[in-house]
Amino acid sequence: MVMTKVNLSEAKDRLSQLVKDAAETTEPIMIAVHGRNQVVMISQEEYESLMETIEILRDQDLVKKILASLKELKRGEVVDFDSIKKVV
Repeated sequence: MVMTKVNLSEAKDRLSQLVKDAAETTEPIMIAVHGRNQVVMISQEEYESLMETIEILRDQDLVKKILASLKELKRGEVVDFDSIKKVV
């Protein structure tokens, strides 16, 4: 993943453009203060996606079900869409 990195002074000068860039892409923008990375700017969409991922990973039962489903998929244990339509 490519990440734009700017110092705080540059971020202040280019804030409008940085916000636009963050909102329009999935690329995070790192803001450094005194040479140390301090803040990451991401779009609302990316933030919501990250929060959803964290929520899923916190649910151990759901993670177990996902892993079990992936194992079934690797073994070829799948149900085609037409079969599902017949049941529903």
